[in-house]
Amino acid sequence: MLRVGFVLFAVATTGCAGELDNPARFTNCAPGSVEQMFQARCTSADGKGCHGTNAPEADLDLVSPGVGARVRGLTSKSLCEGRALVEEPGGTHLMVEKLDGAVCGSPMPLGQPSLSPNEIECVRRWVDELAEAP
Repeated sequence: MLRVGFVLFAVATTGCAGELDNPARFTNCAPGSVEQMFQARCTSADGKGCHGTNAPEADLDLVSPGVGARVRGLTSKSLCEGRALVEEPGGTHLMVEKLDGAVCGSPMPLGQPSLSPNEIECVRRWVDELAEAP
């Protein structure tokens, strides 16, 4: 009887995990996934589109090799003029804000479905790593 009581006590006190405060923390962001997302969502197959290699909007090429190093030092040349795309570590990053909603101008990607919360979380992590790099 004592053993049954112990088992019932153990089951009753463990329960389920309940609500997750931040489910995005469990997002799996494979290496290179953000760059692939930029290729698929921010340009067209021919390299044109908004942020492709051929005359990119706001001079922001998101598909050529080395995009991380390139965006790290850029400031916006559009409606958010002068704001850094990648802020200091722990800061708010314009690149992420443009995906979350309209901060100055239209939310991105323009004319396409919004990125999912998991996709935005991957971009946020990618940009945070850029901000922390020496």
